[in-house]
Amino acid sequence: MTSLFWDERLETLLAYWNLKRGDRPAPSRRDIDPRDIARLLPCLHLIDVEPQPLRFRHRLVGSELIDMMGRNVTGQYVGDGLYGRAADEILETMQHLTTQIRPFRRRARLEWHRADWLTLEALELPLIDENGQVNMLLCGRSFSLADPPLATRLNFDPLTVL
Repeated sequence: MTSLFWDERLETLLAYWNLKRGDRPAPSRRDIDPRDIARLLPCLHLIDVEPQPLRFRHRLVGSELIDMMGRNVTGQYVGDGLYGRAADEILETMQHLTTQIRPFRRRARLEWHRADWLTLEALELPLIDENGQVNMLLCGRSFSLADPPLATRLNFDPLTVL
């Protein structure tokens, strides 16, 4: 079987999310037990979704992400101050997660960051509340020297959920 990801931890996270969602579109936050995915915690990122107005706040950022990015964005909102000229595209893709309720894979060179030679690969997964609304995003992130696919925008692809 061909892997969807460069980093097998993202495959593991997708399989766990699928297991926890069961027959629902997505699992809830309470379905996710950090002890089940302890080895993934350094590469995980949890983002709160605030509906009115729609905003995204970094709730938890794994230690590997803090080390790679050289900053801790816990508690900060997604926007220009963090992502520069890529902010609008990042916000647009996060909005897709709140309406489509399905996993997405992101690959992009970090052109907006001082480590612009790195390529980010991310798995972005919605988590839902008791009403079926997306209230959090669970993300796994990995960094590589690999070239991202050629694109003028961030490569952000929906994944088929089996």
